[in-house]
Amino acid sequence: MPQIDAPTVAEHRAQQREALLDAAEAILLESGHAALTFRALGDRTGLARNSIYRYFGSRDDLIAALCERDMPRWLEELDAAMHAAGDRDARVAAFVSTQLRLVAQGSHRMAELLGDAPLGPAVRARINALAYRPASLLEPELGTDEPELVAQLVQGVVNAGVRLLHGRATIEHVEPLTVELAQTLVRSR
Repeated sequence: MPQIDAPTVAEHRAQQREALLDAAEAILLESGHAALTFRALGDRTGLARNSIYRYFGSRDDLIAALCERDMPRWLEELDAAMHAAGDRDARVAAFVSTQLRLVAQGSHRMAELLGDAPLGPAVRARINALAYRPASLLEPELGTDEPELVAQLVQGVVNAGVRLLHGRATIEHVEPLTVELAQTLVRSR
């Protein structure tokens, strides 16, 4: 019988799942997508490979769960920065700057590693759905009849800035123009 280190089985399973996600993240960051196997995960966590399948049906499921776990942290930081800003221009600037700074600080490293990974269409769809969530925070700030469209276009500007940062441009170079373009787009609507 396995050792339960929590008051309930449900809590134990939640702790095990978090430990698996933590280990998967460490493997990805240290060695890349190819190194993330259930064998490596078992070696790192002490769980048998077949036990890992009780938590995640496949490596793709594990990767999607990892991305889904990290998105709320990103959204909380983005939401807090926007709420702390003054007027609409300042909130748009916070929307852009916060995302770019998170990327520059390494918070986007997981997405960068997984961008070219050979993932199945179902997991790619789950991850892509996450990419639309930040723009939903901007929609209430837009005084337009098409807030979803404008928010997605602003997010596209942010994504272009992110690509520049991944290409080794500096935050000091990318951020001012990205903010200005986003604000201009919002003002034009």
